[in-house]
Amino acid sequence: MTGTTSEGRQLLPRYLREPDATRTPVGFPEYRSTGLRAPLRTPVDLPHRLTEVTGPVLGEDRVLPTDADLTWRNGGEAVGQRILVHGRVLDSGGRPVPGALVEVWQANAAGRYRHVVDNWPAPLDAHFDGLGRVVTDSLGRYEFLTIKPGAYPWGNHHNAWRPAHIHFSLFGRAFTQRLVTQ
Repeated sequence: MTGTTSEGRQLLPRYLREPDATRTPVGFPEYRSTGLRAPLRTPVDLPHRLTEVTGPVLGEDRVLPTDADLTWRNGGEAVGQRILVHGRVLDSGGRPVPGALVEVWQANAAGRYRHVVDNWPAPLDAHFDGLGRVVTDSLGRYEFLTIKPGAYPWGNHHNAWRPAHIHFSLFGRAFTQRLVTQ
């Protein structure tokens, strides 16, 4: 927790370090994709210095209210079932993280990403780019209005399909605190 001591010295936040014995294993040989995506070396924890625990992340003035509505882009409505995605960002002690940047990206209702390497022959939606972002409120809450993403095939094995999912990127209290998940 940030603050000052009784002597007036600045108290910098400390972040939980995960012991090596409890780290989640990243490689699974029977799941072919991890060979391409998993790190080959053990993660190295760098020391926390002033730049890692202080300073601006992005700034609320750069995130517009319309960035949280993925259903309306380029002057029209996206195709697909509307869904509301919401939650809270909490720290390891269960306390809200206000001012955290939450970003999402996803495929459209047909299972297609607006990306040059997506060659799945599903149609693109001119009114859906699949990108959104929002800054959490004072209680760590966020909310996105989007469409239910479609599943799509991928080359892990014969007839492999990725289920409908949304990717999340969360920036914590410092720029170097980032979690990417789905």
